[in-house]
Amino acid sequence: MPDIFEYLPRDRIGDRWVDRLAYSRDASVYRLVPEAVIRPKNEIQVRKLLEYSRRSGVPVTFRTAGTSLSGQSVTNGLIAEVVHDWQQFKILDNGRAIKLQPGVNGSVANNLLRPFSRKIGPDPASINAARIGGIISNNSSGMICGTQFNSYHTLQNIRFIMVNGQEYDTSSVEECDRFRSGEPTLSEGLLSIRDKILKNDNLSERIRQKYRIKNTMGYSMNAFLDFDEPLDIFSHLLVGAEGTLAFISSVVLETIPDPQEKATGLIQFDSPEIACEFVPFLSDQGAAAVELMDDQSLRTAVHIDNPPFDPEKIPNDRTGLLIEYQESTEEELESKIAEFERSIDRYGAVDIPYFTRDMLERDRLWKLRKGLYPTVGALRQSGTTVITED
Repeated sequence: MPDIFEYLPRDRIGDRWVDRLAYSRDASVYRLVPEAVIRPKNEIQVRKLLEYSRRSGVPVTFRTAGTSLSGQSVTNGLIAEVVHDWQQFKILDNGRAIKLQPGVNGSVANNLLRPFSRKIGPDPASINAARIGGIISNNSSGMICGTQFNSYHTLQNIRFIMVNGQEYDTSSVEECDRFRSGEPTLSEGLLSIRDKILKNDNLSERIRQKYRIKNTMGYSMNAFLDFDEPLDIFSHLLVGAEGTLAFISSVVLETIPDPQEKATGLIQFDSPEIACEFVPFLSDQGAAAVELMDDQSLRTAVHIDNPPFDPEKIPNDRTGLLIEYQESTEEELESKIAEFERSIDRYGAVDIPYFTRDMLERDRLWKLRKGLYPTVGALRQSGTTVITED
């Protein structure tokens, strides 16, 4: 077996026991101790690492923040951390797009775009910790973006390195032809799959339905319906592939407007059925976010500082709707809230609706939702685990 030190500098390889243990976990329930932790500095070193993997048979798992809930960023092979040397960015078209390397933090990207009143589409609960590499590889969506502005639908261009060491960049006009000639077997296979899907009406419709809703499981099969060039299909399969098809070295994302006027409120109902009856009104009204929380979720507020309500007094079946409006002007925001207040009485909210525009108060409300998974996980019965849709 080849020696990895023949391929990469010694200072890029962490093989001490403490290094390996430190990267044996991510945010999931899994624990796998890697053989070593590699920190490639650039694309040249990534290609050398992939060459070593091909020749040795040792698998490589690329990792950024490690916020995975399903074990995508742990391995008993090699961990390749692409954070510290992978944080370059470039704002494009007056903020309408942004080029990002995989190590850029999601909230940092939004801070860069704030002067343009723009933001990236994906807004996962872990955005303050998650990085672009994981956000793209897991096809992150979030509490506000839905599917319309998830990673898949806001991807403009992508640069990647395949296991064979070949590098492609979809921003180049000649790249489709180069991909076909450089990867003939793969290209033919992708087109063959696409042809089979298109000839099967039931399968085509099932895929369309599957990706009209949030879907983070498996490859983005809708790419076979959305594109006809092998490179375009493959590059969109990378979104959600969890690092299994290629290394993503940079992406260009289309950004979306970030309205400056925002108001958030948590409205409680006596049952989930009553709460759900109110959701169509909020959807038709154009609420930016509506998150449903059951009684157990509301009770987790006991674990946050200055909770917005008394979690000890939450009865069984009590259900909350965390609602946020985002508008371009104060007048538009006032209008939405006024319309809400005129309609809520018909649905029997248990308290007087209150929307706050104060950033600290809004953050406190969202902290309840964003901290839900780790809090519920911490409260689970000993010997049990938490299963997520991922």
